[in-house]
Amino acid sequence: MKTSISAAQVIAAALAAMLLNGCEKPSQDKGNRNEAETLRPTELQLGSVTVFPGGENACQDSYLTLTFSSVPTLGDSGAIRILDSRGNEADMIDMADVAAANAAGVQMTDKTLFSTAMDAVGTAGYYRIVYYNAVTAEGNSVRIRPHTGSLEYGKEYSVVIEPDVIIADGFGGIGSGEWTFTVMPKPENKDEITVGGRDCDFMTLQGAVNYAAGRGQSAAVTITACDGIYDEPIFIRNKNNLTIKGESRGGTVVRFDNCNDRINGVGGSLQSVPQIGSPVGKTGGRSVILVENCDMLCFENITLENSHGHGSQAEVIYFNCDDGRLIARNCNFSSEQDTIELKGWSFFDNCLIRGDVDFIWGYPKTALFESCEIRSCRNDNGGYLVQARCRSADKGIVFLKCRLTAESGVGTGTVYLARSGGNSSEWDNVTYLNCTMGRHIAGSGWYSEPAPNPRKATAENGWKEYRSMNESGVVMDMSGRYSGCRILDESEYESLYSSKEKIFAGCRHGSGWLR
Repeated sequence: MKTSISAAQVIAAALAAMLLNGCEKPSQDKGNRNEAETLRPTELQLGSVTVFPGGENACQDSYLTLTFSSVPTLGDSGAIRILDSRGNEADMIDMADVAAANAAGVQMTDKTLFSTAMDAVGTAGYYRIVYYNAVTAEGNSVRIRPHTGSLEYGKEYSVVIEPDVIIADGFGGIGSGEWTFTVMPKPENKDEITVGGRDCDFMTLQGAVNYAAGRGQSAAVTITACDGIYDEPIFIRNKNNLTIKGESRGGTVVRFDNCNDRINGVGGSLQSVPQIGSPVGKTGGRSVILVENCDMLCFENITLENSHGHGSQAEVIYFNCDDGRLIARNCNFSSEQDTIELKGWSFFDNCLIRGDVDFIWGYPKTALFESCEIRSCRNDNGGYLVQARCRSADKGIVFLKCRLTAESGVGTGTVYLARSGGNSSEWDNVTYLNCTMGRHIAGSGWYSEPAPNPRKATAENGWKEYRSMNESGVVMDMSGRYSGCRILDESEYESLYSSKEKIFAGCRHGSGWLR
């Protein structure tokens, strides 16, 4: 899957489709306007370069794109400024900051000084500080991403680009008043919004999430993202009943290259945006998607990827909600180390989870994976599917009718069902029910050093299996399994694990939300 969504031709095609066409949708979903009377932004020709947006009704989170007749390169000096109609600076990106942030070995810590190569993602009072792709070049195009919230609804702006920012044939920069556009009015109280195309409500997923948060914490909102690649970090905070749907599972891709070596820690938020040149105070963390204080967050029909690759913790999602509920249906989650970090209650239905080391982990009360593919990717040092850090009373991480598969290059018997964090105050509650397991799974099943808690599993606590099968669907011989695991009998399975209702028996929200 990873190669199919990272090839240059696929990326180019997806971006072109997203930018030029948008999603098909009812006319009432095309922003706060009358289709017959309201124009959307257009491309402008400025000498040898074509720019977008120009004209009226640009998205509030619009990218700025420049297309050249030859391949441009990015400079390491000069500034990009966005000015309002009075000439006041609404946003600025310093290419020296961008070059410094992209240097090898740069890691953000709490003491790192805030710069224009960072973004404060989120809404008022809750800002996630991250490095982001402020200015990028691909093919003949350059894409500029204004900082979150820098453009306001209904206002006119001018883009000024100093000559050193972009090196291209015949390009000497863009002066004040040459490139202007107006942002569309704010969509009014919409509970279904669209993302991606030039005729959508928003161009970025974060822009749509911020709008949804502004509708109130409890208001149900559905975001539909057009096919394309959304290369951005995401922060969802204080928003319940939010559904994020892709146009197609493999065609709608939210991804970002992030990891602990790039941004240290699990991440959190700040009440205010730091001043340029002052310490960030708290980093936004290593995940692509950070979720805080949310309930009933649902992903459907979408691919979510941390594109960092091998060598560092790199979560796709950190669901940091102690009592919140997360649902994922028909989704792909792809990274390598620590793909999914969970708290609270979660249900993954018909999803692909891809990784190599501890790639399903965290502190969940109950996390159920039903009819999912759990795919191991190559790691020369072997792999581990799970690391659970639960309370004793919690079901923990449960796999029901899942397929444990491996990519080419993963050796026979090199991957373990779980390993322990080695903390006596945390319980290794992991259960596999009616799952098929490939030859990459070690004969002992479980990695026993450090020893799990409890050392000897019971029907309710520790490492457990029921009717584990080989790839042909034949129940496996469990005689070689680690002695501390428990092979559940029929009565234990029936009383504790035979239905979603029983698996989520401890959930104060009940089980109706699983349907």
